[in-house]
Amino acid sequence: MRAVSESRITPLWPLIMLLLIGFLAILPTTQIQLRFDISLLQTHEWWRLISAHWVHLGWQHTVLNALGLLLIWYIAPRGLWLYWWVFYILSGLVISLVLLYQKQVANYVGASGVLHGMLLLAAYYSRILPLTRRFVFIGIIVTKVIWEQTPWYSDDRLGQVIGGYVVVDAHLWGVISGLVALFFIELKNLWGFKQKDV
Repeated sequence: MRAVSESRITPLWPLIMLLLIGFLAILPTTQIQLRFDISLLQTHEWWRLISAHWVHLGWQHTVLNALGLLLIWYIAPRGLWLYWWVFYILSGLVISLVLLYQKQVANYVGASGVLHGMLLLAAYYSRILPLTRRFVFIGIIVTKVIWEQTPWYSDDRLGQVIGGYVVVDAHLWGVISGLVALFFIELKNLWGFKQKDV
């Protein structure tokens, strides 16, 4: 019975996320009220640490991240939808806290940092991608994030499409969040097997 209800709920998590992101995109003042804004965070508007990852620069930015979310939904294993929500929120919080600590970004919006971590996890646990493709996919994500940290990376073209600059550190910390989550999930799985053997 539990498996049936879980399989019915599972396809809804990306749809709910997409609807929420889309709804926030059509409200005119939402971005200003919810974005990461370092000056307003200093006045204790702490919700911005999480809400910044639900609003976007414009429709192009929203659509680009929505496509990323759909890719995650397509390759991710079914079930455990609550874990995806928890990861989205916690990863967003980690990214925001790092940006707050670095004090190099005045304003930030978008889900791309969180989505980088989710893509890594979705690829690793995918049941539709063969093992070699999963590791190639992960290799591409990690290589992209490393490249973004080099002087050879330029966000000019993408910046023109989304209507702003790309915060590459958000991508980096999204991937780091994904790797940390992966480490603890695998550690838990390994510990579970050891407990069964005893």
